This record gives sequence, C-alpha cells and structure tokens, in this order.
Amino acid sequence: MQETKPKPPCAVCKLVRMYLLVAVPIILIMWIRPEVSRLKGYDLTNIFSTLIGVMLVCTILWKAYHEFWKPKIDAARKNKN
Repeated sequence: MQETKPKPPCAVCKLVRMYLLVAVPIILIMWIRPEVSRLKGYDLTNIFSTLIGVMLVCTILWKAYHEFWKPKIDAARKNKN
C-alpha cells in the first residue's frame, strides 16, 4: 500500500478558518456589547497603542538577533569545534 500524504489546505480554507476564529467572536462581542465594569477608568486606546509599540520593539529586536548576532554565534561555535 502506498502512503498518502494529506494535502495542505487551500488558501480559501485558511481564510475561512481565520475568519471563523477571529472575526466571528469579535462581531458577537460587538453585537452583545457586554458591560465590563473592571475596565472603567482605563484608557483602552493608550493601553492598546502601548502594547502595539512594545510588540514592535520586541519584533525588531528578535529580527536583529536572528540577522546579526545569531550567525556570529553559530560561526564562532563552528570554528571552535
């Protein structure tokens, strides 16, 4: 018997899955409009923008590590052995 490899999902299937996982819950929350008393008094715009800024800095540092420092460390390990 031949082993059959499963086909990777098509692009449309991935899009539909992402829509169902992300957009539908957001739409439901907007439709229900729950009252969250714990969030009163917080400026959610500032919290969200700070979170996005921190994520941007972390992403830049991660990419810099992989582009500049990691190859030097790997080369030093290779030369050491």
